[in-house]
This record gives sequence, C-alpha cells and structure tokens, in this order.
Amino acid sequence: MEALRRIVARFVIGTFALAAALGIYALLKPGPLGEVEGNVLLTTTIVGVAALAALCYLASSASSWWLAGAAGAVVAVVPVTISLVLVWGDWSYSDGWWRTYGVSMTLALTLAQISLLAGLTGDARRRQRWLLISTALIAAAVAAVIIMLLLSDGGIGDDVMRLLGVLAILDALGSITLIALRVFGGRVPSSARRGPEPFVLDAGRSTRLRRLATAHGVSADLMLDRLLTEAERGPTEPPANQG
Repeated sequence: MEALRRIVARFVIGTFALAAALGIYALLKPGPLGEVEGNVLLTTTIVGVAALAALCYLASSASSWWLAGAAGAVVAVVPVTISLVLVWGDWSYSDGWWRTYGVSMTLALTLAQISLLAGLTGDARRRQRWLLISTALIAAAVAAVIIMLLLSDGGIGDDVMRLLGVLAILDALGSITLIALRVFGGRVPSSARRGPEPFVLDAGRSTRLRRLATAHGVSADLMLDRLLTEAERGPTEPPANQG
C-alpha cells in the first residue's frame, strides 16, 4: 500500500506540474491572450483542484476510512471530465447534464473532506475518533441536502435552507476542531505509539555474554534469561552458622 501511495502521489504531482507548465507558457507566450490561452489556464485550474482532491483521497489510504478515499477518487472522475468538456466544448447542455455535474461535484468534495480528516486522525485518541465520525455524518447530511436542492424543481422552503445553514456551520466547526487538535497537540507522541526503544548490547558485552553461554553450554538468549531471572530474585542469604 505504501508503494502504491508513492506512485499515486508522484503521478498527481507530475500531472499538475505539466498543467502548471502549460499555464505558465500560455501566460508568457508573445501576443495577446486569446480563447485558447484562456482555456489552457482554466484547464490548469481544473487539474490543480483535481490534484488537491486526489491528495485528500490518498490521505485516507492508511486508515480504516480508505473506502471513502477510493469512492471519492472514482466519483471525482465525473466532475473533472465534465469541467474539461465545459471548457473545451462548444455546445448547449441539458438540465440533466448540469444536475449530474452538481451532484458529482458535491459528492467528490464531501468525500475529499472526509478523507482528509480521516488521514489526519488515523492514530487519534478515542474522543477525536468520535468527533471524526460525527463530523463525517454531518458532512454527509450537508451533501444530502445540497443534492436534494439540485434535484428539486423549486419550492424549497426557508426551513430547508435554515437546516442547511445549521448543518454547514456544524460541519465547519467539527472540521476546524479536528484540524486544530491534530496540529496543536492532538497527535499521539510517536514514542508512545512505537513503545520503548529496544536495548542493544554493544560488541564487548555481547562477546562476554556469548563466552559465558558457551561455558555453560547454552545459547546466548537462554544465558541472558538466566542472568535476568537471578537478578530479579535478588541476592540469596548465606545459610546461618550452626554451632
């Protein structure tokens, strides 16, 4: 999995680097900026946003939320493709096209948010994990309301808009709280995650232990266990003199 993450990260960075180079060329090319140059700059922006989303999806690959990242990567193909078609295409689009664009964009951004938060809280304490679950549920609720608005034919009352506003505020609050906790002391120390460093004998002590083990006809590991057992028992008192 780690090798796959490195490959995907390099591909994302390389893709955006290429798009950035094309954008810079379009800006610095002699002559006035025309429609083609504008389309190139828009394409660079689209690829940049897609690259950021891909890194968010990749952040969750080492956590138990990896499915959210995988689903987001699949869903994101739709809005990215539609965006490129909108930039370079020259024809009219139906309402179904725009609704598909809005729904897929909403899902892609929501999954990117959840994936990023999951990547940040992969080794978090239990309280932060519950905050992550709560924030993910609220983000899903926000996405559901937005999709309902996109698919409706109007007639949405003020109550729905109020509900969307409340959910969006709670979503932002949970996300900011999680990020703040991770950046400013919420992460479990690496020493606590790994445990104590292993004790390693130097060359001199290792040689002495092996010689002692050979003299007793046992392995070095068994000899060390015997020495540790005797040390834990403590010194034995000599028998009392009987007069």
